[in-house]
Amino acid sequence: MDRESLADVAQSLPDAVVVVDQMGGVLWTNDAAERLFGRSAEELAGTNALDVVHSDDKELAVVALTSIQGKAIGTPIELRVRAGEGWKLVEVIASNRLAHSVVGGLVLCIRDLTERRRWEVANNEVGRFRSLVHNAASIIMLLEPTGEIESVSAAITRLLGHDQELVEGKPLIDYVIERDRPALSAALARALDAPKWSTGPTTVEVELLRRDNTTSVPFELSFVNLMDDPTVGGLVVSGHDISQLRATQAALEGIGTRDPLTDLPNRAALCRRLERCLDDVKTAVIFLDLDGFKPINDRFGEEVGDELLRKLGDRLRQCVRRADFVARYGGDEFVVVARTENSRDLEKLSQRLARAIELPTDLSVGSISLSASVGVAHPYPDDTPETILARADTAMYTAKVHGDGVPRVLMSDNHSTS
Repeated sequence: MDRESLADVAQSLPDAVVVVDQMGGVLWTNDAAERLFGRSAEELAGTNALDVVHSDDKELAVVALTSIQGKAIGTPIELRVRAGEGWKLVEVIASNRLAHSVVGGLVLCIRDLTERRRWEVANNEVGRFRSLVHNAASIIMLLEPTGEIESVSAAITRLLGHDQELVEGKPLIDYVIERDRPALSAALARALDAPKWSTGPTTVEVELLRRDNTTSVPFELSFVNLMDDPTVGGLVVSGHDISQLRATQAALEGIGTRDPLTDLPNRAALCRRLERCLDDVKTAVIFLDLDGFKPINDRFGEEVGDELLRKLGDRLRQCVRRADFVARYGGDEFVVVARTENSRDLEKLSQRLARAIELPTDLSVGSISLSASVGVAHPYPDDTPETILARADTAMYTAKVHGDGVPRVLMSDNHSTS
């Protein structure tokens, strides 16, 4: 059979036929290949067939291209290939015709599986799998790249009380508490970029709102990017209720991390907290030292001193914001870890803490007033909890040395406020 006859036969096939050389260079294509890839035969000629293969599938394609050269018929493989502006799932079977006098290449028969796979997923051939997803203990979602929920499992009703149909089409961020929305947005961005640097899921811990929009449940969300999978085309998200895990962690952290006198977190708990937030440049460490505490302790005794520390610890805890962290560093020193948007907010918070210490405190021996010296530090690159606490301590000590009885706050960058 001559070349023209072979071409006529190949043109009559419904599947794409591509003839390539040993390196994958395209020698010839039929009309079905033009329709599949959205490019003319002239545009495809001379290109490399591996260039249209998805990066995650390229290694499989290279192995198949190499192995077929040692046998007559290759093993069928499934690949994602670029077709126009999108991706399609195809099955490729190769035939070795390198020694053929007319063909002189590797013949790739390529069948588009995209629609068939979508049909399988949409119909009862996978009904058992759909039932498993529907009844799973975890919430399973399919997200658009914009973050909208395309579909969701029935677990969202069982765990959070939301109607499936009312949730679908809404942004996932609408069901996350305000405080955790930046973390969700960051995780979504990382997940969309994930194929470029990682093959594992992207995870984030957020609190999801119940149907009443006033209570929430902590969840760990795991994102898997299947945007390039023609049968999925989205982000698959699984959500696990971690309420029990959080309770267990809190119980464990409470062992050996509470100050027995004030019931505030102790130095160990403070360092753990700092380890989690040192990468945030808006974190501020506020170091407070009581002025004149030793004379009070010496005059009235340790029991009165302990009573004073307990009451001041309670007062500091009550005057900070809910997200702020108050710890007893040791002796008559307290530390507050806060996230502030700007220097003005930080100044207000620091002054409020200093003035809270100044308020008269009613004790068993009468009313006592004292002041506090305050030092503030922000995280530097490569900071550790110990180094940032040392800078805040130094700033506090400088404020104490130069203090004149007026509440004074000193930043570690030497900008002080009074």
